[in-house]
Amino acid sequence: MLIRLPSLVLLSCLLMNGPVAAAAQTFGLDGNQAAETARSQAEWVQQAQVLERSRDWAALLDWGQAWAQADAGDPLAWFVQGRALNQLGRFPEAIAAYRQNVRMAPDDALARNNLGNAYRDSGRPREAMQAYRAAVEIDPGYVQAWHNLGLTFYLTKGQAGVVQALQKLQAADPALADVWRKLAIDYSITRDQRVARDAVRVLRGLSAAERARMFGILFAES
Repeated sequence: MLIRLPSLVLLSCLLMNGPVAAAAQTFGLDGNQAAETARSQAEWVQQAQVLERSRDWAALLDWGQAWAQADAGDPLAWFVQGRALNQLGRFPEAIAAYRQNVRMAPDDALARNNLGNAYRDSGRPREAMQAYRAAVEIDPGYVQAWHNLGLTFYLTKGQAGVVQALQKLQAADPALADVWRKLAIDYSITRDQRVARDAVRVLRGLSAAERARMFGILFAES
């Protein structure tokens, strides 16, 4: 049961939140290096999108590495490398790339979600759930990260484990138990997007304290 990775087309949305990065100083670089350094962030992103759509993961990795050489301070360069490395099955390297991304941009929910994917794909589900949880803490409306968290929770604990966790949540807050059941069990079985959207709508409306309480009950033994 695979978890979908967010597409790099989402990166274009990030560019709307601020000015495109200025071209870096090219003193001391040869012609090819200077040309790479002078690329704007938009150009790096656009080519990454092209390579992702063509599913040319080796070329995408090369592009991300060139981007990081040209501007090692741009977290998107590390996001691109993580995306390619995970698709190539090079999970430890993908984890390292995404960790570099989140070190540079701690509030990057997309990178934290993809870090969760890399952890999960490498057989580290507890760390995956921690990464997904961080993503939804940053962006409570991030539906895909909620999906991934619920699915990984279900796959890790199994139905019996999920039921036990839900019983504890039921004792504390029946409404939260119901919404988590929809996300972690009903959606996992039916893949009905409406079920997930309804659950996430409730989860998105929780206060930070309510989310912390819910996670504390659910993941006490995770």
